[in-house]
Amino acid sequence: MRSVVAIFVRYPIWANAIIAVVIFVGWLSYYYGIKKSFFPERPPRNITVTVTFPGASPQEVEEGVTIKIEEAVKGIVGIEETSSKSSENQSQVTIETSGDYDLDEVTTEVKNAVDRINSFPLNAEKPVVVKQKSTTIALFMGVKGGVPLNELKKAAKRVERDFLKSGIISQIRLSGFPEREISIEITEANLRRYNLTFAQVAAAIRANNKDVSGGSIKTRSEEIRIRANAKSFDTEDIEKIIVRANADGTKLRVGDIGAVNLQFADIPNKVFSNNERVVSISISKLPEEDIAKISSYIMDYVDEFNEKDGSVELFTLFN
Repeated sequence: MRSVVAIFVRYPIWANAIIAVVIFVGWLSYYYGIKKSFFPERPPRNITVTVTFPGASPQEVEEGVTIKIEEAVKGIVGIEETSSKSSENQSQVTIETSGDYDLDEVTTEVKNAVDRINSFPLNAEKPVVVKQKSTTIALFMGVKGGVPLNELKKAAKRVERDFLKSGIISQIRLSGFPEREISIEITEANLRRYNLTFAQVAAAIRANNKDVSGGSIKTRSEEIRIRANAKSFDTEDIEKIIVRANADGTKLRVGDIGAVNLQFADIPNKVFSNNERVVSISISKLPEEDIAKISSYIMDYVDEFNEKDGSVELFTLFN
């Protein structure tokens, strides 16, 4: 040991060289190897159960779906706390685990418990059980401009596609607009004129706008699947659906008795910036992603986007 110290005392340049190498290697590790984040990363502990119940009020969702899910998962080992949100058309139950048990095993137990529920309302869709990823907020953005909401949404969707293609960003959520829906509006006068009820019109649309599987035909070399693909989300196709065939051979269609429109759902979901309508873009990061690279890529993208598109403006709210 003394001989090593003596060498460094006799030739101090080597000590300085080693210090310089250590500093340089540390800088390389920091810049290229260490993933950066705003907040400390936490392992995932939450599970969400989502059930869509079209046309139901929050109270109906609470009584018909949410309470039944909470009762079903009660007593599962590894669950620490359960919270729920019952809103119009949807129920969401968030389950926080204790972290003492494997999250995949607890997720499987929750899914099995939810699948055993056989008393959901008839119109309720199949429950979706998802193990939440460990993510942290990286940046908030927005798209604004003096154009219709549909154009803002298209621009935001274009930004979303570009970000996902980049390979740098994988977690994006758009908000500030309701979902699109097909609205069929029929007046009471038309129902009386043609001696119809809402139930009859709904049944005709339901029967003529769906996909039906007819099985399959097997041969020695191939298998042919038979399927009637008649489900359409085009307003013109829905207008052509036959509600009733009259005795004189004429046909009464949906378009003859009502108006079919593709529009945004009548649910308040709006974001504003300086009194301008905005579609918000929320970007999160996974533990293996680097927030510095995400920020650098987005800053360059914003400048390029705004130079090309003059009708809308892409801007950052917080980073």
